[in-house]
Amino acid sequence: MTTQIVAGLLQTNAGYIPLETSITDGSDNQELKTDETYTVTSQSIGTFADGQTLVGGYVNGLTNIFYAYVLRNGTNVCNIMSIGSRTCVGQQGIKPVSNSITLKPGDQKVVRTIA
Repeated sequence: MTTQIVAGLLQTNAGYIPLETSITDGSDNQELKTDETYTVTSQSIGTFADGQTLVGGYVNGLTNIFYAYVLRNGTNVCNIMSIGSRTCVGQQGIKPVSNSITLKPGDQKVVRTIA
């Protein structure tokens, strides 16, 4: 199976959460964690931004992203816009999430990529 770097940016009421993780293509519910270049350690979004309200964001990869959402206790609680090519990010920018939620410990940002 192939892998690719998936990156993104989430916007909360308190600022931004940079994301970046190597993801295996074609595998379900792989967690996209914070980018350790900016957040010191790679963490789940609920741990990193506990209590912050998620209001916008995007996720992108080099190939198609089938889905991207916030997983809480096995349930999709918030969809995130996903972009299939990194060349689109500048034009698309941060888009509102499907519904604003307050992040809690254990919340995960999950994605599925297609090779």
